[in-house]
Amino acid sequence: MSEDKEKSNSELNVKNSYSSDENVVFYDTRESSVSFKNENKQAPRSVNHTTGKNPAATGTRISDKNVFSKKRLIINIASIFLSTVFIISGIVLLVVYYMFTARINYESIDDSIPDLSVGEVSSVVSKTLETSTDTYEGELLSDRQVLNILLIGADTRYNQDRGNSDTMILISIDTKHKKLKLLSFMRDTYVSIPGYGTTKLTHSFSYGGAELTVRTIQLNYGIQIDRYAIVDFNSFKGIIDKLGGIDIELTQEEVDYIDWQTWKNHQADTRNELDAYSYTYAPNSEGVEVAKVHLNGRQALWHARNRGEDGICSGDDYVRTERQRDVITLMINDLKNSDLNTIMNVIYEIGPMITTNLKASEITTLATNVLKYLRYDIVSQSAPDLNMISEDFFYNDYIINGEKLNVIEIINWDDFRKKIATYVFEDSNPLKN
Repeated sequence: MSEDKEKSNSELNVKNSYSSDENVVFYDTRESSVSFKNENKQAPRSVNHTTGKNPAATGTRISDKNVFSKKRLIINIASIFLSTVFIISGIVLLVVYYMFTARINYESIDDSIPDLSVGEVSSVVSKTLETSTDTYEGELLSDRQVLNILLIGADTRYNQDRGNSDTMILISIDTKHKKLKLLSFMRDTYVSIPGYGTTKLTHSFSYGGAELTVRTIQLNYGIQIDRYAIVDFNSFKGIIDKLGGIDIELTQEEVDYIDWQTWKNHQADTRNELDAYSYTYAPNSEGVEVAKVHLNGRQALWHARNRGEDGICSGDDYVRTERQRDVITLMINDLKNSDLNTIMNVIYEIGPMITTNLKASEITTLATNVLKYLRYDIVSQSAPDLNMISEDFFYNDYIINGEKLNVIEIINWDDFRKKIATYVFEDSNPLKN
């Protein structure tokens, strides 16, 4: 009787051991379906009848649990690390956002202006345009992949509240064609200024500031201006100095002109601060004798304003706009070779020198994409182009407010607008109205 009872207990232990094994085998077969399908061909498992467990299977289960625990530990550590990085990044971005944008002189001309980024553009002024002879009456031309920012160089000196706009350059960030486009609106162009009749484009800024300048360009050229930035003479000098100056190729007479203006305006004690005769000049790609000269902010401003005055240097307003675009191109190319930290420092330093209606969020978006935009090709031209004289424009004299003014008069505004629109947007059918 006792023997039967021991036999029965032994059989029960064996059954319990296989019941436990079945759970392990199921775990194994989940890892390897081949093993499950060919289970009849496998060697029989050894069973420890003392413990009622399969040693090999138990070892596998313990090993798998260890691997699983390690994986969970790694996942938890990674999650904590990433969460910390995201929190720190968020704090840093928030600090950068307020640190940089708080230094920008924000000027709104329309409180209803929506936020925009490259791809979502909106006019800075109402699209209700005053009409006049030869003005544009259609919908302003724009492209969601082209951001048009008007750079206004204000001729504000001697404590004047507001002078003329010495420079009006449209900077187009074209993400569609991967280009940065510079377009100089010639300041002497004869245009219709809302509320002031027809006169030189440059007068629009002195009459009504950036808002009127933007409205005037949109009214006459049909191009949507998305945002603007204003830099006066003092700010321009400060920006160049913060960049450490610029290295630019100049002719001997251009160097001498800078020295002449610096000395004449009592900004240097000597007539030959740069000393035009001390450089070695050599032909550039266009065969013009030039030398590379380092200019500080004050000297760069005289170069950018040089239109051949005082008989020291040849040139006109067309040459001056070309010099202005050359300076901007050099500044951009210098930044191309800089790292992000240097670029951010530059933005931080020059922020207070710029007045703009770019909102803080828009400035942040542009700053985060600055390295991408700096890789774009740079193209530039003037509007109208000097080579198109007699075809697009001619020079004419008008008596305006009792003063005789020599102006640039556009021959056919409709044809001229299409050329400008094609340059800015590279559209085969601009101004579709």
